[in-house]
Amino acid sequence: MSDESEREIQVLGNTILAVYSLLRRVCALLPIPIQLPDFDGDTLQGTEMNEAVTRVVDVIADEPIDELLQSGIWGASLHWLAASHLFSRYMEKNEDVVSLEVRINIVTAHDGLHLVEELLLGDDPDA
Repeated sequence: MSDESEREIQVLGNTILAVYSLLRRVCALLPIPIQLPDFDGDTLQGTEMNEAVTRVVDVIADEPIDELLQSGIWGASLHWLAASHLFSRYMEKNEDVVSLEVRINIVTAHDGLHLVEELLLGDDPDA
């Protein structure tokens, strides 16, 4: 594997973890907090994160929040899951287009979660 491929794997993996952390923060702000496992050290595996995010997708409709906020979390979670699955494929196949697919999904998840976080905190995202 080339140095460029290894760097890309590192960047994509770190970005996926950063957006997972943002999802954890957002879920902790909910009226009925959804606890997602932390990834301190190497104790949390990708499958555990995928299962936790899948649980968010399954239960977010039960949160007593506006449907737009529910949709934002639901959509961001699905984009995160897509990025995670595509990342696994990228690590196996090392296809440039898959790297781009990871990037677009993770950016979309980040942007949606960032907006939801601002709304839950009462910040005006248009300010």
